[in-house]
Amino acid sequence: MCNPNIAIVVVGYNRVDSIARLLDTLDKAYYPQVSVPLIISIDKSDTDAVERYADGFDWQHGRKQVVKHEQRMGLRNHILSLGQHFDHYDALIVLEDDLSVSPNFYLYAMQAVEKYHDDDRIAGISLFSFAINYQTGHFFQPIKDHNDVYFMNCAQSWGQVWMKRQWLRFYEWYNDHTHFPQQSPLLPPYICTWPATSWLKYHTRYCAEENLYFVYPYVAYTTNNGDTGTHNGGSYINLNQERLQRGRITTLRLPHFDEEETVCYDVFFENKKLAQVLNLDDDQCCVDLNGERGNRENKRYWLTTKQCNYKICRQFGVRYRPIDENIYAATPGCEIYLYDTTQVVENTFKRTFSHLLYDIRIDTISRVIRTYGKKRAIREAIKRLFRRK
Repeated sequence: MCNPNIAIVVVGYNRVDSIARLLDTLDKAYYPQVSVPLIISIDKSDTDAVERYADGFDWQHGRKQVVKHEQRMGLRNHILSLGQHFDHYDALIVLEDDLSVSPNFYLYAMQAVEKYHDDDRIAGISLFSFAINYQTGHFFQPIKDHNDVYFMNCAQSWGQVWMKRQWLRFYEWYNDHTHFPQQSPLLPPYICTWPATSWLKYHTRYCAEENLYFVYPYVAYTTNNGDTGTHNGGSYINLNQERLQRGRITTLRLPHFDEEETVCYDVFFENKKLAQVLNLDDDQCCVDLNGERGNRENKRYWLTTKQCNYKICRQFGVRYRPIDENIYAATPGCEIYLYDTTQVVENTFKRTFSHLLYDIRIDTISRVIRTYGKKRAIREAIKRLFRRK
């Protein structure tokens, strides 16, 4: 697909300052095409300030369309309704109003759509890049290869690109799966607690159950500003603020999904190549380095940081980052265990100080001490130390 027809869709409700900030970053971005359509879709609220701002915004990069909904839709229905714009476009860049974009976000989106638009294993393209595993609160760093992106069984809401064919397949699936399970071995428990207003949990469940992927950049093209709103109480500490890609880029290194060395993670933020590293089949081995999955599918081998009474086949230390690097490097130590769950034994474990040093970054401890004092820092350290149990 050469020069795909891509529209930017900005989603707003009642936050004038937020939408103004986003539109400002969009206006300053780099657009390699002559004309870029902008759609501003605004849900009904008790103010018309957002509508008035959108009407007055001067978009110099192409055609502007302001959609003003007459009835309150709510976030889930509002987002899902955006699929109607595929009647006119090949892909949509969907941006909620609490985001800011990199100057290169459109170039990244355009090249990624050209690369993946006909790959049915790809469910979408993320503009955001995780630095925090939102399920555990731990730092997240994907293994880095020579490419600019990796793949993940995890949908995205903090800046994403929908491609027409893939979105229509998801929406067909969604209409047959409107009941959301309270628990599932294929889904993190945290996602199952998200409210009914969430549309993202359905897209994420779709990726997990159908084994489909979002494309993720190693460096983010959007960041979340953590604005106070209907679904966010606001905080002085915004863990979702990410560094943005800066500097002019030209050609991105975008791999085919089935290349041997592609980096892939699942919905639990677990590396999907680790079973192969251990010379095990995927259906034999549960990878659970974050300690959130548990061996709920009852696989024979369980790779985890949890201390359990099964036969230990191999064990590893936690010297390197990210944590999965220790499996590639076969790091000596006793913080990660590969169990054979068919053999129950009584193990004797000694909780090592390495867990504490690994889970709590020294610079983070220093900031907590400076801000709250030593007592608060100690409480945080103890909480993190025992969280993996």
